[in-house]
Amino acid sequence: MRGSGHMQTAAPDHPHHAWDPLPMRPPMRFVGGHSLGLCPIIAFESHEDRVPDNWPQPHWLAGGVGIRPDPNIARIGQRDYGLRAGWPRLRQALRAANLCYGAAIDVLTAERCPELIGQIAKDVAAGKAEWIAHGISINRPLFDDMRPQDEAAYLQETKDRLTAQNITSQGWFGPEYSESRRTPELLARAGFAYTLDWCNDEQPFAMTVPAGTLTALPQMADLDDAFAFAAPRGITPQSYGERIAQAAQGLAKDGRTSARVMVWTMRPFLSGQPFRIGAIETALHEASAIDGVFSAPPSTILAQLNPETGP
Repeated sequence: MRGSGHMQTAAPDHPHHAWDPLPMRPPMRFVGGHSLGLCPIIAFESHEDRVPDNWPQPHWLAGGVGIRPDPNIARIGQRDYGLRAGWPRLRQALRAANLCYGAAIDVLTAERCPELIGQIAKDVAAGKAEWIAHGISINRPLFDDMRPQDEAAYLQETKDRLTAQNITSQGWFGPEYSESRRTPELLARAGFAYTLDWCNDEQPFAMTVPAGTLTALPQMADLDDAFAFAAPRGITPQSYGERIAQAAQGLAKDGRTSARVMVWTMRPFLSGQPFRIGAIETALHEASAIDGVFSAPPSTILAQLNPETGP
């Protein structure tokens, strides 16, 4: 809400989307009649030894043992572990539950891991996954003091370097959900169709951009495994799995009135740990088996979700 004195108007405090609370919207329906579209996002991320001078760093970043001088071996090594050992476990859990996923990958990972790219490309070709651009590295986020031309160049560099690895994407997921005040406009100008950075809803919504179009496909930030497993929350794998299944149950029920989406991020170095994967595999199986749930890559979920004028 924003206003002056005693006068208030219903509106967000930014220009990026309209004030559109769920109860006020026309109901949404999936083409197939499902109540919930489910798609986990798997984040394939690398930590750079050195970033350009004066590039602000995330104040809190999962992995490793805190901020250390370069090279931060623990933080780099954990993510490498996920790409080599954690991802096969997580991929098998997705397959066992017959779930599609979004593959959010940064440039550094794409350039360093051709075998990983080959594995994911097979899932993309089979319609079980979709590439999502995820910036240059996990510790090179977007920030508000970037000049517009520098941010536009960052987006273009990400696209170009991923394209050189045969990776094309309609979607964008900023490193650590990072954006500037101009990012939605620049994403639309760069040709992206949707963004995963806005975690404020259970249905997709249109972003207000001066040119092109951009849709926000909202994530459930509380289910992000970095928020869940890393300090200070540090919940148990069993609790995390229960939350995934309970969220799917609740959203599938709500979606009978107006369809919902369930999108959240997991990382191979966190969710692919051997002491966590069992609970996560059980949760994914339970979520996928709920009546009214279907799974598809992000673009397919968006394509099958249409607003209606009445119940």
